Amino acid sequence: FDRVLNASKERRRFPEFSPELAAAMVEETRMLLHHLVSTNGNFLEFLTARYGFLNSDLATLYGLPAPTNQFARVDFPAGARRAGFLGHSSFLAAMAGPAETSPTSRGVFVREQLLCQHVPPPPPNVNTNLPEAEEDKPSTRRQRLNAHVENAACSSCHKLMDPIGFGLENFDALGKWRDKEILFKAELPLETGGEIAGLPDSAFSGAVDLGRILAGSSVCQTCVVRQVFRYAHGRLETDADEAVIRELSAKFRASGFKFRELLVAVARGMEDNAERRSP
Repeated sequence: FDRVLNASKERRRFPEFSPELAAAMVEETRMLLHHLVSTNGNFLEFLTARYGFLNSDLATLYGLPAPTNQFARVDFPAGARRAGFLGHSSFLAAMAGPAETSPTSRGVFVREQLLCQHVPPPPPNVNTNLPEAEEDKPSTRRQRLNAHVENAACSSCHKLMDPIGFGLENFDALGKWRDKEILFKAELPLETGGEIAGLPDSAFSGAVDLGRILAGSSVCQTCVVRQVFRYAHGRLETDADEAVIRELSAKFRASGFKFRELLVAVARGMEDNAERRSP
């Protein structure tokens, strides 16, 4: 949320971006989380919800009619290209630069925060800058990112990150849908096929497909549990904690992925552990 609220966007490209719009982006995500927890619904709708909580500015950004009330629930029409948090501008704008998208940042977020898989930093002394866009020969962000794949020092990690972000390239650096990438007044066709290396049948294009794949993945489901465990304990899990995480994951799954049930199970586990340690 802080990253969204403190973001800067190139004014010529995104004149609509303002502190008020950034605050609305944050509020949409906050309200979806509150809704899922307060109604004790399936928390994995965080990734698949075909509805949002929009004000008039967000509705305009998303190309939807303005809601009757500010931040009212809006059910997306059939064929809508957004679903869940990965279709929220809070995520899409935060994981982008001032002017261009960042498939790498979007991919790192999914890999580390939703799959709980660590991506190592780049090796020392490796040039991480992409080739500059050339006006006489414009190329898409995806085409320029191929430099990562061609560099042996970069390719092993970027193959884990970039292809995830490539599948979200229809969303610009503000989270607005686009059919083409505009660069130096040239309209460049987008390649939006993505995949999650390591997950079977994970080819996708867009936030709807990506959210569905993640919500159905046991790796992502367990990662939700890991993140709550880490937050509750104030530390990363150890090998000795894996049995507890498996047990919590089973309870979370059996509850229909109700977040309240997960919180209760974590709290009870901490209480039981404290009792076992007491003299």
